[in-house]
Amino acid sequence: MISSIKLWFHNHRNGIRISKFVGISVILLIIVWIVDITHPELNNRIPQNLLLSVEVSKGLLSTLAGVFLTVTTFTLTTIMTLLTVYNSSYSPRTLQKFIDKPMVLSLIGVFVGGFFYAVLSLFIMQNLDDSRRVLAGSLGIIYALTSMVYFVRFAQLVIRDIKVENLVEDIYNDAKKLITEEVEQRKKSERYSESDIYDNIKIYSRDTGYLFAIEYDEIMEIIKKYKCELVIAKRIGEYIPKGMFIADLNFKNEGDIPVEEDLKEILKEISDLFVLNKSRNERDDYHNSIKNIVEIGLRAISPGVNDPNTCVNCLGKITDLLALLFTTKNNYIVVKEENEAAIIYSGYSVEEELYLTYYQLIHYGKSDPSVSYAILQGIGLLSMVSEKRAVESIRKFAREVYDIFLAAADTEMDKKYLESVFWNISANSVTDKCE
Repeated sequence: MISSIKLWFHNHRNGIRISKFVGISVILLIIVWIVDITHPELNNRIPQNLLLSVEVSKGLLSTLAGVFLTVTTFTLTTIMTLLTVYNSSYSPRTLQKFIDKPMVLSLIGVFVGGFFYAVLSLFIMQNLDDSRRVLAGSLGIIYALTSMVYFVRFAQLVIRDIKVENLVEDIYNDAKKLITEEVEQRKKSERYSESDIYDNIKIYSRDTGYLFAIEYDEIMEIIKKYKCELVIAKRIGEYIPKGMFIADLNFKNEGDIPVEEDLKEILKEISDLFVLNKSRNERDDYHNSIKNIVEIGLRAISPGVNDPNTCVNCLGKITDLLALLFTTKNNYIVVKEENEAAIIYSGYSVEEELYLTYYQLIHYGKSDPSVSYAILQGIGLLSMVSEKRAVESIRKFAREVYDIFLAAADTEMDKKYLESVFWNISANSVTDKCE
């Protein structure tokens, strides 16, 4: 239920950001209606120097209505220009990252709300005596000043985010936060040991889409009466067609298995608690953030941009994230345990993490010595700081990457530097130190 609510807000968040300021303008209009129309005696309780005459208020609000409409058009044009820059210079997937900034669509909402307030205030005051002093114009001034503050903050955001280094840093910080939470949960699950399984029952998807969330609490309510484990095979952010295998329901004893009709109903209810969406869950999927950094690096080494140093910077961030991820012994999380039932979320293995992160960078960067060197050096650093169980997989991956880069190297000097990096991986790994 909670995940479904989060999904609704996720899919409508852009409209919510805009409409909330329209709601604020409606509240201000209600205040104006009460103070200036239905209960004019309330004006006597407000200092008169804070009120404006109806004549002045009408002139001010008429001007503000035109200004808000003009600035809304200008702001929308600016945002569309920035989205074009993001799409052409960075990555199409980073567009949503910019749109989700609190100051972007909220600014449009500020000006749209201001336009509604100014126009409707004029409608409310149309029959008032021009000599009366009212609150509507004063609130219009306050709203206009607030709008200017928002606009200045938006300008600062644009100036900051137009630099690729700041964009990469923001994505990196988001991914680091998610990975830190993932690592903490994995460390809490290290003592878990898989029990003997009597029977394994597959659960399949009943819909198509990206895995957005999983209703763990409701699943536990279904399975807690049995001695079983639900092992989730798909990860947040993966695309799941209808009918695809998504989880295993493992029963520990023959007597724990429900009768066939009850079992079918249980499998159906569990499958329905996997929340699918038409788009990825950018906020809870650290892989999506890593992909964004990878795509920025790929765009940087494309012939049209030709900026390998930006790609090298991206590779440094990727190395830091994977180094943090590989500090745990296991790649699963015990999400919930109750009675003798458990829900296990399986993450990517070390081999899968390395391949899914680097395979595009290896393919497109093997002809650039600086990128090849940075990739191999980053993998070497991973072999030195990662948990011991991950080192063998990292070294094997490094061997394959080294062979690819060595075959693509054009000069003996490039080969020499690649050999020196690979030698350091072999000589300075955690495994060798332990031995």
